[in-house]
Amino acid sequence: MPEAKSPGNPANGFPALRDFPAPLKVVLSLTLAVLGAGYMVALCNLYLTYNLTDGTPGLSVSDLRRAFYGNRENTKLAAKIDGGSMMQFLPRPGDKERILSWIQDGADQAGYEKIVRPILTENCVRCHNPSGLQRFAPLTNYDQVMAVTQVDRGEPLNLWARVAHTHLQSIALIFLVLGGVFSFTSTPQPRKIVLLVLPFAALVVDFGSRFLARYYPGIVYLMMLSGAVMGLLFAVFIVVPLYEMWMKPGSRAAP
Repeated sequence: MPEAKSPGNPANGFPALRDFPAPLKVVLSLTLAVLGAGYMVALCNLYLTYNLTDGTPGLSVSDLRRAFYGNRENTKLAAKIDGGSMMQFLPRPGDKERILSWIQDGADQAGYEKIVRPILTENCVRCHNPSGLQRFAPLTNYDQVMAVTQVDRGEPLNLWARVAHTHLQSIALIFLVLGGVFSFTSTPQPRKIVLLVLPFAALVVDFGSRFLARYYPGIVYLMMLSGAVMGLLFAVFIVVPLYEMWMKPGSRAAP
């Protein structure tokens, strides 16, 4: 039975990465480097987005549970200003307590106009408006504020759908590029196939668990595990090809 052809095996008619023409190696190396830098920026964005969700600096399981499952014992607004990420933006003593009392007293419109609106206008509306950084959660009128005085049930389905469909497509394309380059490495074929399948499986598990986390808070651990698997494979798909193109003994540039 003839041996199956394997990318990266010159004996079977496929060039190894180290034998690619020098210009192609340069283009591939720069692509891998930029994708790696983009991934590091994505990790910074993840940290900055969620690290204060539970009111304590540092990204933790508590932050992810609060973000995706919510705080079912509190309203969303109260959770944000009482130990959450918006507490730091209410520096004047008594402002937080006035808003919490207004929520507990029924969150009526008269109290909003007299007590809550001036506080939010001074401290929050500069970001929480239709054109601000927090435009997805505007706080410029009574109806908008009432929308966040409901019980905090975590990430809404429409936000999950918006994030999931863009990230599933874009990250899958990134792994197509990374996996395509990695397929020309000298990694044994059975191991290579497993490594190429894993990031796509982890991607589906990651966003699937993100959806389920609003119903089962403990599933954030699965979300963290799938994210760690993707991060590790991201590094493997970048480091191994770069090593084989430029550092592996016997490496040479084709004319």
